[in-house]
Amino acid sequence: MVQRQKTLATFGAGPFATGDSVGGRFGHYTFDDAPQLLGILLAEFDNRVGAIVKHSIPKGNDKVEATFAFTKGLIIPKPSMFRQSFSMRINALQCKVLMFPIGIDHKSYERGRFTFDMSFIVDMASSAETMYEPIVQKCAEYLIELEMEYNFLTNPKYQEQVLDMMDKMFVGLSTKGESVIEVNLEDDKIVTLYFKLCPLYRGCEPPGIEYHMVPMFIREVDLTERLIEKMDVLSQKIIPQIDGINTVREIAIILELDPSLVARCVRNLHFYECVSLVPMFLYYNTYVATERVHDFYENKNEIGECLDFVKIQVAIGEDGSEIPMPTPEFSDVFRLYLSMKCGMTIGEWVELEKPRAMGIDEHRLVQFGMHHQFLRKLSVYPICTDDPGNNSLLKACNGKTSLDELSLRHNVDPRQMWELLKESEKFEFVMK
Repeated sequence: MVQRQKTLATFGAGPFATGDSVGGRFGHYTFDDAPQLLGILLAEFDNRVGAIVKHSIPKGNDKVEATFAFTKGLIIPKPSMFRQSFSMRINALQCKVLMFPIGIDHKSYERGRFTFDMSFIVDMASSAETMYEPIVQKCAEYLIELEMEYNFLTNPKYQEQVLDMMDKMFVGLSTKGESVIEVNLEDDKIVTLYFKLCPLYRGCEPPGIEYHMVPMFIREVDLTERLIEKMDVLSQKIIPQIDGINTVREIAIILELDPSLVARCVRNLHFYECVSLVPMFLYYNTYVATERVHDFYENKNEIGECLDFVKIQVAIGEDGSEIPMPTPEFSDVFRLYLSMKCGMTIGEWVELEKPRAMGIDEHRLVQFGMHHQFLRKLSVYPICTDDPGNNSLLKACNGKTSLDELSLRHNVDPRQMWELLKESEKFEFVMK
């Protein structure tokens, strides 16, 4: 018997990437009122001259530095106002300054305290400037940790990196709505900082999550102990089980949780563009290639991700020894995608093409293609050939309701629903 090891599925943003500075995509939602980021300003309290501007981005922008004269008292406030969000509108400059002042007490500092504030200046024309408030606070929290552990802000050797971090954050948030920054510290340690502009949903509800859907991470997730500790208890259990293979219901069974709790967690992850959702893999499903498969042929990054994901991860023989598996070839992967066609279930396709002889896991091959949208699942629509009478299930089998939807309505696993309808010999099936 061959056993497969499941691994955490992570991919690049692909078709789910955020948009440009004018507007952006976020999951299945768009936002066009993201305020323009005018600049970022780092202020500190100098024990000799008082509050000063340490760095400002972009360089040479007089408006950014001019905000300091208006907000000096709030940027570096009294200790009672530390670690609180503040904002100030400056009508003369047509901007708003978002602040989160920090004071770190330690005997190593002159007078026992280091005070700083990295404030964000946004255009006042938008009413959605509060979209930046979580980023201002998150940035402050990152800087607290870096300063306490490495003296990142006070050690002169890191000043170029501080300025570089501010510049990358400004460019990334202004153009893409997100920024990922690597900071090089002592002993060759690298810390990665993540920032993402979140739209104001204003009452917009996340989409419902069906239990037979499969969540897949859109971007890489390094599940370190430190990251897991910051999650709520439910997320700590659920997120490690998201591997691109397990359905919401299967995750619930593994963890012995109510499926609604898992669905709620996945729903939020999907809404905030952490995961995508693909249909459950079933051998009776039929898949066909889409036009995007031609883009895949030209995309070296996607090809590399694909070959790594679709390979048979670990094969163990009955005696417990590891069976060597061939490394997939892209030519085989691409040919297999093109060979999927209407009228052939994936089970029949496996018998014909034998992808495992090429070191390719058909389950992973399909899920990768669905995630990147160069495969499309054809839905099965049952049509009842008998008089349905008053039976609600038979009435619904009119060629307009898919098998997946019927399964959801009647809380039956799609595999069981398929077998039940086939065995009754009262139905014909259409795929579209």
